[in-house]
Amino acid sequence: MKPYLVTLTLALGATAASAEEMQIEGAYVPIAPPGVIAHAAYLALENTGDTTRSLIGVSANGYGMAHLHQSAESDGVATMSMIHQLDIAPRQTVKLQPGGFHIMLMRPNGPTAIGDTVPLTFTFANGAVINVDATIRHCDAGS
Repeated sequence: MKPYLVTLTLALGATAASAEEMQIEGAYVPIAPPGVIAHAAYLALENTGDTTRSLIGVSANGYGMAHLHQSAESDGVATMSMIHQLDIAPRQTVKLQPGGFHIMLMRPNGPTAIGDTVPLTFTFANGAVINVDATIRHCDAGS
């Protein structure tokens, strides 16, 4: 799978190297039935640098809200909770996938279709901002 091209926007004080050390690959949103008010986005975050990077926020154009979430299961009970920070250690890849970390997209502005894209903006604690488009697609067993 090829990495998505990302647009980097840097806040004052952030260095280009610190933003370029983060790569986002395979961003997608599974198609949801009409009328569903919450969707999820999945992807992989790779830190190629030597310093831990902390993802502290996400927003999604076309949705009323977007949050980082984590799903878990304990004693047969599934739970989901919002998280405020996701740390990615040096040389680590964190996969946002069904049943684990993911981006919860809430209150879509309108219907979505296969092939549409959802512009996502990721904000890191060091001031780096990365924009990437997530493609809406069917979810298959290999996702």
